[in-house]
Amino acid sequence: MRSTRFAIAVTLATLTFAAAPAGRQDRQAGAPSRLRPPEGFACVRDDLTAYTGVVVRYQRERERTTLRIRTDWDTTEDVAVPHNDAADPAASFRYAGRPFSAKDWERIESSAGVLRPSTRATAWVCRDGTVLVDWAAAKEG
Repeated sequence: MRSTRFAIAVTLATLTFAAAPAGRQDRQAGAPSRLRPPEGFACVRDDLTAYTGVVVRYQRERERTTLRIRTDWDTTEDVAVPHNDAADPAASFRYAGRPFSAKDWERIESSAGVLRPSTRATAWVCRDGTVLVDWAAAKEG
């Protein structure tokens, strides 16, 4: 009987987690929160890591963009976003969960290559080297 209740609870928790909207932080009772990867980012969940926080170093080059993120979990993570021979790295970026546009550069940079202070991001890093950065506005306060 106890194992049946446990199986039902696991099934319900799995269905609840799977039905949550992309980008939302989900919390199961007693479990730490876990971000859902952006829609269309193909990476097996077990091969995926997400770093969310304030970007404290930013360098955009032709071949790659490098970030240092001071995470919300008090770690510092370095991330390299390969541009895959693209002059414009926008394909590897999102802004607030939606595709990155030319206007979004103004939201994250004060001038070309200079990141606005306190800009936040979530870097989705797949074990195969694929990276997607979802930018966000600076956190107020």
